Amino acid sequence: MIDSVYFSIVIPTYNRADLIGLTLDSVLAQDFVAWEMLIVDDGSKDNTAGVVQPYLADPRIQYLPKENAERGAARNYGLVRATGEYVIFLDSDDIFRPNHLSTLHTKIAALSQPNFIATKFDFARDGVIAPSDTATLPEGWYGLDTFVRGNALACNICVRRLNPDLRRFEEDRSYAAVEDWMFMLENTQHDRIYIVDAVTLTMNDHDQRSMRSDNTALVRRLQLALGWMLARMQLSAAQRGVLTGRVYYLCAIHAYADGHRAESLRSARLAAPHLPLAQAAVLLARCVVGPGVVSWLKKQRA
Repeated sequence: MIDSVYFSIVIPTYNRADLIGLTLDSVLAQDFVAWEMLIVDDGSKDNTAGVVQPYLADPRIQYLPKENAERGAARNYGLVRATGEYVIFLDSDDIFRPNHLSTLHTKIAALSQPNFIATKFDFARDGVIAPSDTATLPEGWYGLDTFVRGNALACNICVRRLNPDLRRFEEDRSYAAVEDWMFMLENTQHDRIYIVDAVTLTMNDHDQRSMRSDNTALVRRLQLALGWMLARMQLSAAQRGVLTGRVYYLCAIHAYADGHRAESLRSARLAAPHLPLAQAAVLLARCVVGPGVVSWLKKQRA
């Protein structure tokens, strides 16, 4: 351990032995050094422990193995053991740029210690870098009206640890892969998140990411999460409509990706009344014709 910890970096991991080394290296490469790293191994069955072992020579790094209970529980497990002023959640397949912590530290001081802050990120897929939905967001404060429209931040979030109103992650594994969005909604119910206009993190957009690996399960979890969100959140009628439209839009897209046309069309019909007219029309049209026809049309244009 180190005497003064400003950032506690909580890294939940499950069977990422082939990826986590690059993630840990990116933390070690930071130009701001007052950090601790808590690697929460959520019951990995691969060689994660062996990959992590050499890193434990650094006294700032802890390896915390536990029984599998999904990412929400793993993040909370690290959160309650953290000692830093701020806690950062980093997935074990993503990469900090060297200035990630220093950028946050500078902005936190300028803002007089906000409860929530984040930088922007991009995606890396097969060596190609692509912007995320955060790219066009102006720097500034974002609240509930933003997050009922979706979670553009994923879990790229830094939180003040001693915030008495901090809501933890939902631990019920029925909501796995949606708990990030639920976390953002609960914590912006009566607060705001400051987004810094700096890209300091890269997400590895590989096929095993939770938002890609099982579309059918994700549709089911999104539908369950909508019920949770509507029951737990105090929303205006307009906010409930926007949230409902976004959830069913995502359900339609993921069902469509798996070729489940009936499910995608059903979700599109539920989303349509809550979407802008043009977006609803495009979504319904794609779900009606199916991915096969869309793929064929793209080939004809090529």
